[in-house]
Amino acid sequence: MSASFEAILLSRSFTFIVGADEVPIAVHEATFADQSPGLKALMRTEMSEGLAREAKWEDVDKETFIRFAQYAYIGDYSIPKMIVKPSAPLADEALPPSSFRDDPQLSDEWSFRAPVKKAGKKQIYSPPIPVFKDLNYARPMPQFNFADTYDPTAGDGPSENIGEILQIHASLYVLAEKWRIDRLKKLTLFKIHKTLSLFSLDTPKLEYVIDFVRYAYSDERTPDLENSVDGLRELVCEYITANAEFTSRNAVFLALIEEGGALARDLWKHAAPRVKKSN
Repeated sequence: MSASFEAILLSRSFTFIVGADEVPIAVHEATFADQSPGLKALMRTEMSEGLAREAKWEDVDKETFIRFAQYAYIGDYSIPKMIVKPSAPLADEALPPSSFRDDPQLSDEWSFRAPVKKAGKKQIYSPPIPVFKDLNYARPMPQFNFADTYDPTAGDGPSENIGEILQIHASLYVLAEKWRIDRLKKLTLFKIHKTLSLFSLDTPKLEYVIDFVRYAYSDERTPDLENSVDGLRELVCEYITANAEFTSRNAVFLALIEEGGALARDLWKHAAPRVKKSN
């Protein structure tokens, strides 16, 4: 049960020593302890941290911690506006179309995007993805009623920050996964899904996506589950599959797949049902 506002204000302070720089940040104990059983045990039991009212979180940077604190207090976290350069047809070192793409029966199953526009010799540009946008990542209701909302937004600009925005959400997901804060996990997935839906994937933006994929598939950050797929990893696979028309022909992205591992396995799990359906 959530603590009352009075209980939060009157609760004792608890200090986290955050990041490699060991920045001390004090919070109300009731706000954080209410987030998960793990945090409650850390802060309110006879553990050394609970007795000292202090804990070291060296694996969490200051910015991520501050956003988590914002979420703990008001049920949401704010982010900068994402800056996206207008997509334009750009030359791409793409592989030739594979043979199955010429099969009309299979193309209906694998063409998740609108038809690819080409300009010049090897120019590929992919418009927004209606299938990916239609995926349902429901936004949980705020824990508290505040006037401001913190929906992902995008605007044009000369210097993109797509990678920064994806990193903000993903780092909070990792924190939520570690401490079993299910509502925060759902909120970050909602925001990541909306963020990825705000721009069209093309060759210049692929670098940000690949960095995001590597982050999500790091065993140090997300679990490699035996009988299911971690939520962040699943969202990554949904996005790649939805962009199959582009990713399957891009040499840089295919080099990532050739590394194998959990990503290649999970992608096949997503692709196999579609292949089976087409037969």
